[in-house]
Amino acid sequence: MSKPLISIIIPVFNGEEYLTKCFSVLDNQLYDNLEIIFIENNSKDKSAEIIEKYRQQKNNVELFFCEKQGPGAARNFGMKKSKGDYFSFLDVDDEIMPEKFKIQLKAFKKNPSASMVVGQTVKVYANGKRYNPNENKLSLGLNRPPEMGFFWLKHFQHNPHVSGVLLKREIIDREIYFPEELFFGEDVAFFVKVGLFADTVLIDKQVSIYNRHNNSSVSISNEKISINERYLQFFRKFAFPYFSEIKNFSHKKNTLKISYYMSFKLIMKLIFMKNQNKYRKLSDFDSIKYPNYYYCFYILFKIFPFKYANYIFEIFENKNLKF
Repeated sequence: MSKPLISIIIPVFNGEEYLTKCFSVLDNQLYDNLEIIFIENNSKDKSAEIIEKYRQQKNNVELFFCEKQGPGAARNFGMKKSKGDYFSFLDVDDEIMPEKFKIQLKAFKKNPSASMVVGQTVKVYANGKRYNPNENKLSLGLNRPPEMGFFWLKHFQHNPHVSGVLLKREIIDREIYFPEELFFGEDVAFFVKVGLFADTVLIDKQVSIYNRHNNSSVSISNEKISINERYLQFFRKFAFPYFSEIKNFSHKKNTLKISYYMSFKLIMKLIFMKNQNKYRKLSDFDSIKYPNYYYCFYILFKIFPFKYANYIFEIFENKNLKF
C-alpha cells in the first residue's frame, strides 16, 4: 500500500540566512513521500536564487512566487498549489522533528474522523531559554467542534504553532484558509476556523521547534505595534466580519459573544493600563456595535483600578460565556 503524499508549504520572505538550516531539516525527514513547496513572497535578498539551486538537486521540490504580500496569502497560495493528501507548514527559521509526519499519521489512523493533528511545539529563545507553552494546558486526544475553536478564540497563547500541525486535504476542499488581510494573527484565525468546524486531535509528542529571535516576524511586529493592539486588529479585521457574515453557522451568536468580550477587554487594557489615548473615546470603538450594557463596564473601568474592574467584568462575562 502506497504512502499518502504530504505537502510541506514554506513561505519565504528575506529568509536567505535560514535556508541552509531549513534544507537540512527537510533532508532529515524520515517520511519519504513529501512534496516540498516554497512560496517566495517578494524577498529583497537572494532567497529565490538559493531555493532554485536546492530545487534543481531534488525531484520533489517546487518553487512558486506569490505577489500578494503576507504570510496568510503565501500559505493560501501554497495550499492551492499543493497536491498532497495531507499538508503541513514550515517557516524557514523554525524546525520540524525528523519523525513528525510518522507520529502524526499514526494519530490520524487512530482517529479517522479528525481533520487536523496538533503536536507539541517547543519555543526556543536566542538566549537558549526553552519552554512548551501548551504543556499540560490542553485536552489531549480527539476534540469535537466547536469547542477547540471557542477555546482558541479566547486563549491566543494556546493556539497551535503552524509548524506543529498536519491537516487533511479536506480542509482545503472546505475552503478553510488564512485571512489575507491580517499580517499578524492570521494563524490564530486559521486554527479557530479549523477548531470550529472540524475534529482535531492533540498529541503529547514534540514535533517542532519555534525559534524566537530578534529577526523573527513576531519580534519585528512587536516593535511596530503592541501585542494588545495586534489582537484588537484580529477581532476588527477578522473575527467580527467573519462571524457576522458567515452563513448556516449555528454557533454564530456564541463566537460573537466571545469576540465582544475579548476585544472589549483589550480596549480597556489599552486605555487604562497602557494609556493609549486614541482609544479613550467610546466613538473610537462604536463601530464594533458592542451590547449596550458594555457601557456600564466602561464606566466601571473609569472609576476603579483596572485589576478590580477587570475581575468583576470577567466574573460576569464568564457566566455569560458558558454555552
